[in-house]
Amino acid sequence: MKVSLVLAVLTMAYRWLIQFETFSKLNRVLLWLNAVAAWTLPLISLPSWGPVQVQNEFHHSIPRVVGKLPALTQPIAAIQSEPFPSPGIAATTMTAADWITAIYFTGMIILAAYFLFQIGRLFLTVVKGNAERHADGTSIVHVSGSAPYSFFKWIVLDPSMHSGLALRNIIAHEAEHARQWHSADLLLAEIQRICLWFNPFAWIHQKLVQENLEYLADRAVLDNGFEKKQYQYNLLNTVMQARELPLTNSFAQSLLKKRIKMMNRKPSHYLVWVKYVAVIALVYISSAFVAPYREQIVELAPEVIRPLVKPLVGEVIASAGPERDSAASVSTKKDPTENPEDKEEVSAISQKENVMEPVSDTVQSPQVPKVKGVLLRNDTLYWTITPLMTWDDINALRKFVHEFGAELAVNKIQFDPFQEFITSISVLTQSSKRGSSGSGSREGDGEFSPIEGYSGYIRKDGIGMGQRPPAPLQMEMEKDYQAALAIKKGKEVDFFEKKLFSSIGPNSGGSIDEGFFDGNGNKGLLERKGFGKSAQNTLLFTEKNANAEFYINTKRSTREEASKLTIDKVKKISYREDNQHKTYFIIYTK
Repeated sequence: MKVSLVLAVLTMAYRWLIQFETFSKLNRVLLWLNAVAAWTLPLISLPSWGPVQVQNEFHHSIPRVVGKLPALTQPIAAIQSEPFPSPGIAATTMTAADWITAIYFTGMIILAAYFLFQIGRLFLTVVKGNAERHADGTSIVHVSGSAPYSFFKWIVLDPSMHSGLALRNIIAHEAEHARQWHSADLLLAEIQRICLWFNPFAWIHQKLVQENLEYLADRAVLDNGFEKKQYQYNLLNTVMQARELPLTNSFAQSLLKKRIKMMNRKPSHYLVWVKYVAVIALVYISSAFVAPYREQIVELAPEVIRPLVKPLVGEVIASAGPERDSAASVSTKKDPTENPEDKEEVSAISQKENVMEPVSDTVQSPQVPKVKGVLLRNDTLYWTITPLMTWDDINALRKFVHEFGAELAVNKIQFDPFQEFITSISVLTQSSKRGSSGSGSREGDGEFSPIEGYSGYIRKDGIGMGQRPPAPLQMEMEKDYQAALAIKKGKEVDFFEKKLFSSIGPNSGGSIDEGFFDGNGNKGLLERKGFGKSAQNTLLFTEKNANAEFYINTKRSTREEASKLTIDKVKKISYREDNQHKTYFIIYTK
């Protein structure tokens, strides 16, 4: 989706600003740049002074905006979480995500099969035709009744259908396509369209590539001395009797009006370079909307080649059990007084617990910074991100790091579905504008579990990441971790409901609290949903829910056991119906 978003933004910018400018060679480069940017921006690490800051604010603002929309009852973190099956639930139907995935791959397979069919048909035409090789490397393939077109070095046409002058124009045009390797552009645009077939801008991008290649070939023919009016007349005559083939550069491409308009257009003024600068700037700004996939790329790489992949994507990640830490790059400067055992400023995280190098208790400033997760000692800034830190806390930490002369960026952060604590974090630090840098991440131990915290230190000449912080920060981190665990335990049933209902899907359901049974709605609830309060002041589930599934808090139960609960012990009842009209009940007790 992020590739589609960037491609859409850049394609719209090109179409509105650049499409009809006469710098066709530059336009070709820009179209290539748009495609490369769309596929690589989610992977590359950008400087912290650029859109990374915008990116952090962009992703930070989403939960707040969503939280203000009454129509959206689920927090954004819940949307980010992947549904998973719950014990005792048989997955009998495909989820919406499964259907979307199946539709996507079905469309891609159909288009890929058609693409291979077209390639095979083109090669079969070339093999069967009578080829005439020229000195410039092109081959003219004589095919009876064929409209003129080219595919890489092969030019396919029927010479008997054209006069001498028209034939020279056609060959000159198609030879330019072959000489400039325009078929490579078409093939790559077609592959991108297959991968992003659901995105209309992938189709628009392919059309823009095709148009610009025709402009390039037309301009090259006219620059070689061919008379413009005669060339345009031959073009018109050929279009009237032509049938275009996919994946080819055709002299008779049905862009007649646009091609003639571009041939008659005056050269673009040099001031239009401002437009190109704007589009290139937009390429960079687009990175604010795509959080990097660097960690996933490294983790997916086979362990044998992982050391080669890490530098390419600008991320260093090492797996250490359920939590992931990474080491930062090291500076060449050394402290002559340092312990020989501590020669490396930053070492790779091993399975053993790392402890930060010993420091003096002397504080550089007489006033301790009033920023959560920060400790300043001598020339070293120690930082930590605890599970209970908010975005405001993290931004205050980043601001303090910036004032220290370094940078700290958050590449990814995920909260629990109720926005109570951090469940996953990925950070990047840099000791100075051109100093050492590194990145790392940490995740909670299990689904909807808080992180223990993540910490590091920054000096002017080096950084460290993933080690245990000094005692004050360690105590703060442990305190927040225990508090986060207490929050998780207190919301144990809420998290269980989130898991269970996520596996069922967004079907009909709801929840009622204890006060509902005392109102007039009890009778209607019994009639509509088959449950309510009995005359004995207990829960009542009618035969309508004979096949329902029951949970008392997080424990699997039965209809008989649930019906024994007295109303005064019930705090809330949540229910959800699946696609087979089976109902699942979760009964919260006091």
